[in-house]
Amino acid sequence: MLVFVINKEGKPLMPCKPSRARKLLKEGKVKVIRREPFTIKLLYGSSNYVQTIIAGMDTGSKVIGVCAMSQGKVLYQSEVYLREDVSGKMQQRAMYRRTRRSRKTRYRPARWNNRANSRREGRLAPSLRSKLESHFREKKFVESILPVTKWRVELASFDIHKITNPNVFSFWYQKGEQEGFYNVKAYVLSRDNYTCQHCKGKSKDKHLHCHHIVFRSNRGTDTPENLITLCNTCHDALHEGKIKLSGRKSITKHATEIGIIKSQIKKSGWDFIETFGYETKFKREQILKLPKTHYFDAVSICYTNLKVKFDIYFI
Repeated sequence: MLVFVINKEGKPLMPCKPSRARKLLKEGKVKVIRREPFTIKLLYGSSNYVQTIIAGMDTGSKVIGVCAMSQGKVLYQSEVYLREDVSGKMQQRAMYRRTRRSRKTRYRPARWNNRANSRREGRLAPSLRSKLESHFREKKFVESILPVTKWRVELASFDIHKITNPNVFSFWYQKGEQEGFYNVKAYVLSRDNYTCQHCKGKSKDKHLHCHHIVFRSNRGTDTPENLITLCNTCHDALHEGKIKLSGRKSITKHATEIGIIKSQIKKSGWDFIETFGYETKFKREQILKLPKTHYFDAVSICYTNLKVKFDIYFI
């Protein structure tokens, strides 16, 4: 375990051992400014000598792994679990505001053209913005306790087509999943085997509809992922509120979020060395012999050619 040190001007220095920090505290030469992780601030001038520190970040849409190393010694490791409840809380807030307006201002004319923020160019959804800002927040925190010389960041890329269709290869990448169908409706009906996805044909109703899972009025799209086959009986019952559909989980959600986070990090002006997943995996499995975790991935990202020693503060 190490104790992080800040100089008199508030700039980070190299961490020290707990015994050294204990001695300085007894002599009244430092003061404690943070207990988690334990950080002290010098009350006297120093030479401000620092060593080269390489920090690495394993980006993600669920968990971020971060590590800082100096001369083959791991100084800091952390795993940051990103919030997954932002969208739900935004919807809950909208519900509360809507009910409040209906109670207090029920006679006020409806306003429909006051959503400039949602139409702003380059806008990110609140859930994505929260995840992106978590990356920058962790970077800022590490730089506040350690004099980081340079960053190495793994920016993953995913083959969305391969995720949705593992058997795709060669020229089939140029042919979409809707090849051979006249329109989206024909593709959706064929995909669902011309069967109602709610009653599975039990209603004996042969008249089929392509239903929008997220309504067009709620900005739902016409993509196949947002369409489902329903018979006329189930379709009418759904719009009357008699039945509810269980939502489909997207298998490309996190891969898409990673792609957006990657592009936004590159546009941010952050000066870092980009690394790739296959490099991280090779170092972790073949050289360091470490198990698969996000913070060990971060160690692999920082790794050069020195023997790794673990004397860390882990969060």
